[in-house]
Amino acid sequence: MLDRDQLKTVAFDVAFNDWWRSQPGSFRDSVTSSAARVCFRAGYSAGKNATERRFVFRAGRMRITVWASGPTAAKAKAEIEADFRAAKKGWPKPKAGWQLQEEVATGRRTKTHVQSSNHWANDQLSD
Repeated sequence: MLDRDQLKTVAFDVAFNDWWRSQPGSFRDSVTSSAARVCFRAGYSAGKNATERRFVFRAGRMRITVWASGPTAAKAKAEIEADFRAAKKGWPKPKAGWQLQEEVATGRRTKTHVQSSNHWANDQLSD
């Protein structure tokens, strides 16, 4: 499994380095490599998931981001990720299951959609 994770990192680094070297010198002089890497990562991950949308859920104190084709698939992936993170930290799974709240980005503020009651509430400033 460690080999697979390294391959993903290597693939990103190779793609970034190829793209960075292909940019004109004037562009490379005007933008720092770290800023370009952040922008490239956003486009790279969005391009890799072109047929899927990004969903962000809150489960207790965890904030879980998943890529899925729709809300049902996203919720299932988020539950799996919540189980994985809880097991990794030694936390028990909730007996009633994870209460996932979908976060919807709206400008500078984030709204949290409570799925069980269909109630919209303002949440904290987004990261």
